[in-house]
Amino acid sequence: MRNYDVMCVFRPEDEVVNRGREDVRNELNKLDAKVVKEDDMGQRTLAYPIKDAHQGYYHLFVTEMTPDKVAPIEAALRHKDELLRFMVVRAEE
Repeated sequence: MRNYDVMCVFRPEDEVVNRGREDVRNELNKLDAKVVKEDDMGQRTLAYPIKDAHQGYYHLFVTEMTPDKVAPIEAALRHKDELLRFMVVRAEE
């Protein structure tokens, strides 16, 4: 098992952020990725507009999973409307 950081940028509305975090958490659990830690980074101004949004709400999920789970997780997150952007990277040991 390796550690991966899943960084998500949600639309800044409260109900969208709460629903989006729960959806991402459920997708990670469904694909056997164990969420070790979560870091709520708050709302920030984006460097450029994404889907007509100038603000984004950042949330980090630190997970433990096998490398073969990365592609299915990226595919599942790609279709979430609440997400403006996301990135899955391997964390340093």
